[in-house]
Amino acid sequence: MSLHFWRVRKDGGLTMPKGVDEQGEPKSERVTTIPHLVRREAVFAVAALAMLLVWSMLVPAPLEEIADPFHSPNPAKAPWYFMGIQELLLHFHPLVGAVIIPGLAIGALVLLPFYDASLSSIGVYFRSRRGRALSWFAAILAVILTPAWVVLDEYFIDWAAWLPGWSTLISNGVVPLAALLLGLLLLDELIHRVLRANTEERVLAMFVFLLAALAVLTLIGIFFRGAGMALTWPWPLPLQ
Repeated sequence: MSLHFWRVRKDGGLTMPKGVDEQGEPKSERVTTIPHLVRREAVFAVAALAMLLVWSMLVPAPLEEIADPFHSPNPAKAPWYFMGIQELLLHFHPLVGAVIIPGLAIGALVLLPFYDASLSSIGVYFRSRRGRALSWFAAILAVILTPAWVVLDEYFIDWAAWLPGWSTLISNGVVPLAALLLGLLLLDELIHRVLRANTEERVLAMFVFLLAALAVLTLIGIFFRGAGMALTWPWPLPLQ
């Protein structure tokens, strides 16, 4: 879908004229929806269905045993597409991790078209050559910083102990959220001031950084959380 939308924007529409007529107007050939469009859609639908059937035959998906309300599984993990949010709940107050941070992310996505409003680089993949480099930089930085933050918060950072007597909403919610937002602000300043990125490149780099961070949090929640949601290796360690 992303490739399709980019291609439509790059070509200026769904169709490209085949030259111009005698009056200088774009020359286009009109065809019927059936069979020209429907035939192509049917081919892609059959191909996608075939891939799904082959995948379902090769990868088992057992239902496992009936749920027992008296014996919860350990660890009790959410579906994989919610594991990023569940990972946030291990580091923030529930109101902040499950409501405020996702709400801020959704609000940022809603406002994204108003920040990325330049028409000069429409159809250019990653907006520019520097935009591609900044995207790689942001993704690599997220892959490095996100696990480092998880490990630090798991074993070294203890906001509740450092701020005794404070409400957990403040000590384990507002304070780490403010530190996180300050880090994002410093990253944006680095991209803007030091790397000389324009507005579109800055928006792209920050989006890639947050997307890569969410992907890393999801992978950590799926593969690196064991009993009691403690950090562990996804494979058994050899006996000493």
